[in-house]
Amino acid sequence: MSTPVSAGAPGALQGLNDARLLAGRNMRHIRRRPDQLMAAVLQPIMFFILFTYIFGGAITVPGGDYKQFLLPGVFGQVIVFGGLAGMCVGIAEDMRNGMMDRFRSLPINNAAVLFGRTIAESVRNLIALIVTGAVGLAFGFRFHGSFTDTLAGVGILLLFGFALSWVLACVGITASSAEGAQTTAMPWLFLLGFVSSAFVPTTAMPGWLKAVADHSPVTLTINAARAWFNGAPPGDQWWQSMVWSAALLVIFVPLATRLFRRAVAA
Repeated sequence: MSTPVSAGAPGALQGLNDARLLAGRNMRHIRRRPDQLMAAVLQPIMFFILFTYIFGGAITVPGGDYKQFLLPGVFGQVIVFGGLAGMCVGIAEDMRNGMMDRFRSLPINNAAVLFGRTIAESVRNLIALIVTGAVGLAFGFRFHGSFTDTLAGVGILLLFGFALSWVLACVGITASSAEGAQTTAMPWLFLLGFVSSAFVPTTAMPGWLKAVADHSPVTLTINAARAWFNGAPPGDQWWQSMVWSAALLVIFVPLATRLFRRAVAA
């Protein structure tokens, strides 16, 4: 890390400055390694095109237009899987390649290392949502909600992605290697992403699976964003999604910070 970190600002101000500088460091990595960003963008675009033209004709959805149903679900997949490379695997790599020894020698707030990375991941998620949305528009998707509704839909997706990134940070910190981090996170991310309303209505699922999917934070987040994007009221799903995000942050921000401090001090 070539950017010097200031130790002059007191307390919380120093932590915010550290997080800002470290977020910049991680965003520069995104620019220097565009293959990671391309991978984050190409997968949802492929999902949207393949599901629209291969499976879309066989799936009945409310409103009858599968593209309007599908794209918010693809946005949900961007959020669920977006943190795998940058947060989970990226932190595991930093833990094993000596970068943490450099951080230990600098006068920085340990928590700022994690906040800087989660902020950068939120930026990457936003870029992926914008590019995927542009492709969706080119293939016929339309935002029927107001500008405020669209911002609310994007905001609730990014909030859930930010909360989920702290869960992935815990996996990356405790993993023995980058490969181990990916192997640990991938199975439950697939369950979380696909046992949801991302690609099909939950009414098509068996009763027990429908109950699980209906209460999943992924389903709640996608359904709220889908309603806003299509100009419909989101009901109570928007605040249930926000409760999930808040709960994840309350649990995993201090847990990840504690695990990180312990790992750095070891």
